[in-house]
Amino acid sequence: MATALNSHVDISTANNILNQGGFAFEDHQAGTIRSVSSQDGLGKEAYVGELAYLRQQSSQLSQLIDVMPTGVIILDGNGIVVRVNEFAKQLLDEPILGQAWFDVIKRSFKPRADDWHEVSLKDGRRVKLEISALGHQPGQLIMITDLTETRLLQDKLGQLQRLSSLGRMVSKLAHQIRTPLSAAMLYGANLANENLPETSKSGFQEKLMSRLTDLEQQVNDMLLFAKSGNQQVVTTLTVNDLVEKSVAAMEALINKSNSEVILNLTNTHCQVLGNESALSGALQNLIHNSLEVIKHNAKIVLSVEAHEQHVFISVKDNGQGIDPALAEKIFEPFFTSRAQGTGLGLAVVKSVANAHQGDVKLISGSNEGANFCIKLPLLVGGNHTSTHSSTYTSTHTSTHTSIKKQYNATEADLTQQFQEANHG
Repeated sequence: MATALNSHVDISTANNILNQGGFAFEDHQAGTIRSVSSQDGLGKEAYVGELAYLRQQSSQLSQLIDVMPTGVIILDGNGIVVRVNEFAKQLLDEPILGQAWFDVIKRSFKPRADDWHEVSLKDGRRVKLEISALGHQPGQLIMITDLTETRLLQDKLGQLQRLSSLGRMVSKLAHQIRTPLSAAMLYGANLANENLPETSKSGFQEKLMSRLTDLEQQVNDMLLFAKSGNQQVVTTLTVNDLVEKSVAAMEALINKSNSEVILNLTNTHCQVLGNESALSGALQNLIHNSLEVIKHNAKIVLSVEAHEQHVFISVKDNGQGIDPALAEKIFEPFFTSRAQGTGLGLAVVKSVANAHQGDVKLISGSNEGANFCIKLPLLVGGNHTSTHSSTYTSTHTSTHTSIKKQYNATEADLTQQFQEANHG
């Protein structure tokens, strides 16, 4: 009985090795056969039976790995490929078996700037790599999933959704553009009157510029919304620089409304991969919304906070806020509570964030002022410091006191607020 018990322990060990990939099974099987030769009687018969069962399991495991619609590669402790299934052979250039995994990477992979959490192959396909240890055995198990079709379908779906929204936009914009355009034409006609007093002329000029500015904003929103999913994402951006440039572009409107902007640039060197004009346009839309709603003496706080693999950029104002019940509706195209709004501003922000593998949420209540938070993935390998860093040196400064920077000020935890908004 003692011999049978020891045999069972050996078989369990072999079975565990099979579960870890099966590539070392042959060595244990050979040892098992040697053990069988020293057995006799019923113990030997039971031992051989379990050995046959193990061989059957090993064969089934091999067949399962070979027919999996996912590439499977097993490395030994030296990084050499000791097992590869058919799907992996189709994805990667052969030879693979017996090759160093590092050499396979150099030969078959060609990373692109817009890979995000995927990796591009030299033939243009995009794959996802999952690497795990082999339990107590030296080596690694690598799973390769082909996401090329999934990525294409996602892009196509995004295009169709935007085209559908643009179709609905035509009738909406026809009305929205006609109103300020008609007013602008009227003011322009009055300015052509040679007998118009200078005081009246100045008033008409101001009104004309106001209507033209409205038209420009509507056209910009429409273009940014239409192109947000097709922007070429190829630039490495420092988040603080992005925020400062976005605010600087709005400085004239900030000063005109006698408003104040405070920048909490606490995560000094965090970087993202993105399209600068699209992301800057999204931030400017949030600032513009606050200025439009509050009109005068607005106080707007932009905060940056990095946490693990993401960076959070919040834009908070001192207005009346937004009903939390509208937290999701406000991001839908054409949803607006303002008579002169197109309802595209926040839709643009969400579309841009989604195109950068991120998201945007309303993280404030109805009596706390509007507080929108954009979540973006940090650049893999990009440097970023803790939220209490004070080593930042600005390369974009404002000559006006309406824009202030704080380096150590930390607002409420944006990460926690964003998560709470997700579950709200």
